[in-house]
Amino acid sequence: MIRLFLMLSLALLLAGCAQFYAQQSNVNEQVDTWVEDHQYDKALATINAMDPDHEAYPELRQRSSVIEQRRSDYIDEQLDRASRHEANNDWAGAISVLDEALANLPEAPELLSQRREYDQRRLNSINRSENAILLARARYLLAIRNSEENLLKATPNNFFTQQRYRTFQQELKTISRRLYASGRQALYENDSFRAVQALTLSNRLSPNELSQELLNSIQQAQQTERQEARTQEAAVAEQQWPQLEEAFALSMSLNDLTGAKRLLDEMMELDPEKAEPMREELDIRLASESALLKERGELLYSQGFLGEALDVWEEALTLTPNDTELQANAERARTFLTNLDRWSN
Repeated sequence: MIRLFLMLSLALLLAGCAQFYAQQSNVNEQVDTWVEDHQYDKALATINAMDPDHEAYPELRQRSSVIEQRRSDYIDEQLDRASRHEANNDWAGAISVLDEALANLPEAPELLSQRREYDQRRLNSINRSENAILLARARYLLAIRNSEENLLKATPNNFFTQQRYRTFQQELKTISRRLYASGRQALYENDSFRAVQALTLSNRLSPNELSQELLNSIQQAQQTERQEARTQEAAVAEQQWPQLEEAFALSMSLNDLTGAKRLLDEMMELDPEKAEPMREELDIRLASESALLKERGELLYSQGFLGEALDVWEEALTLTPNDTELQANAERARTFLTNLDRWSN
């Protein structure tokens, strides 16, 4: 709105200036100056505003087509200069070139349109960079979680160690929330791969219903799409196998074992014998991850992170739902939290 107001104001100012200069005796010299400074619109507007009886009018009217051609060549030249920055994704450099040109031709639609395009690309580039940094931070936190937990286990009663671990837990939650927002935005932009990455990491850092529900909805939609394709054409099932294998491998690499289980169920329906090695691999990972989550929950519970402990144990139960020890741990934490809530009220 502000930019539109400025453009309208500039147009009105330009029209007023044109009327003024069109009446001057030295209008020829002024037009020459504007043309030399690439201010072609001022020159053309002044010529158009001239009285046909003005002594310089015939000559300047004849020059209009030449000035228009120079204007067109100048715009093409600036667009070409700006485009040279594209190879290096230097959107700021491209915008700078166009801003210089717009200082001379503020109403040129070609320049304005291309500037908007570069500005959008610059914003997209910034968002991609910020997202890459966020994903890298998440992976780093996951990589050091074991060492942070081992430090707390070694000195569980040390005040500074406890504070350090609380700060670490808080950062896990903060990055998890940011990843959820990133995943939701990626889904809005129809980038399901980025959405799955962000939401999976969000859930691994700090188990949460929002990320898991959104991740489940994406995976369910993908599964439904594949099933509908198979219904329409039986041969599609065989063609989908490499896609399913790739999706399974991605889920395993991201440690999204719930997603891997859903994919494996689909693969078992298509070809149980072919899917058997993957089932064995997943069973081993499920047991291992569940054991790690059980231990992490116990550590969190012992340090007073009751809600966090319950979240972790409930996540473990999605992997090994028949684990009676996990069921008992989760029920104990749930009861404790209920009693705390009752006492606080």
